[in-house]
Amino acid sequence: MDGPLRVAIVEDEAASVRRLQCLLADLPEVDVVGVAVDGQAAIELVRETRPDAVFLDISMPGVDGLGVAEAVQGVGGPEIVFATAHDAFAVQAFRLSAVDYLLKPLEAERVRHAVERTRHRIRSHTAEERANRLQSALDALSAPAEEAPDSGPMRTLWVADGRGRTRLDLSTVERFEADRDYVRLHCGERTYLIRATLQSLCERLDPERFIRIHRSAVVSLPAVRGLRRRITGSIVAHLASGAQAPVGRAYLADLRARLGLTP
Repeated sequence: MDGPLRVAIVEDEAASVRRLQCLLADLPEVDVVGVAVDGQAAIELVRETRPDAVFLDISMPGVDGLGVAEAVQGVGGPEIVFATAHDAFAVQAFRLSAVDYLLKPLEAERVRHAVERTRHRIRSHTAEERANRLQSALDALSAPAEEAPDSGPMRTLWVADGRGRTRLDLSTVERFEADRDYVRLHCGERTYLIRATLQSLCERLDPERFIRIHRSAVVSLPAVRGLRRRITGSIVAHLASGAQAPVGRAYLADLRARLGLTP
């Protein structure tokens, strides 16, 4: 690659930001183009600065690091290096094609190695791959975000993945979760982050298949395996994947009726 490696840092702990800035400053041809302290700010930072790579924490306010990686790793997106105190997310991180996964406290040699791997990954992109990515970008820009409003309930939705954008069949979605200005879609082992409100999605989803069960959750009715009351008195829906989703009191009666449960 030509020129310095342009790096963004996404980290909510000031001490960790300073540590990483110092380690990167000791490396030749590395420029830190910005710092974000939460997930939503990180997405905006990447869109504004277009860095070559992002050093990304996982546990952050709002959208977590995995969600940020999914949101920014579209066509032309940056390479991702996770830098976190938690080792439990390594498998998910590499499913997102992360360049490296660094554990805190960060060591100079590991950061240097991650930078080298990032440079190698960028250089390895062939002209054909770049052309394919460009074509995918053009296709994504020309494709509608969703089906036309007069076509009935929305059946598919365009989402970003590690290679570009893809049309997702909503019948594969188990649940939707509100996350500030975003909604996270859960489909088996994959999750996707889209910029939308849960209310706007509810207005377009198939009411025969999906039901809102909480101000922050919509679930697929076929995925609901049971309702359980916690010791605190709150109700959760047990889903086919093994996940749980909260059930708000205002939504409980409608959910029970849709499931065919007697009062």
